[in-house]
Amino acid sequence: MKAICFAVFVAACGTDAACPRDTPSSCPSPTPSYTTDVVPVLNTYCNDCHSPTGQASDRPFQTYQQVFNRRTSILSFTANCQMPPPDFPQPTEPERVALLGWLACGAPDN
Repeated sequence: MKAICFAVFVAACGTDAACPRDTPSSCPSPTPSYTTDVVPVLNTYCNDCHSPTGQASDRPFQTYQQVFNRRTSILSFTANCQMPPPDFPQPTEPERVALLGWLACGAPDN
């Protein structure tokens, strides 16, 4: 029984002990800027796949509206270290904090 519970836990939470799972509890001050802070992160780490010609072309991140429409899943996947995939370049800690903070603020068009 313990083995089954552990397997369920690992499947639900992942096995990456290095993942900080750092979803912000509130909007940081100052609010990160979509244009200044978020777009460079998306361009560097996301848009190779999340573009009209990428693997995830059905989930593009080319415009503010496209990103806004997927803000909940971006927050979840990023905070749980599922995106970018582990074998791809990863955002720096400041880039990660800015993206997650902006999402925690409701993804303002700023």
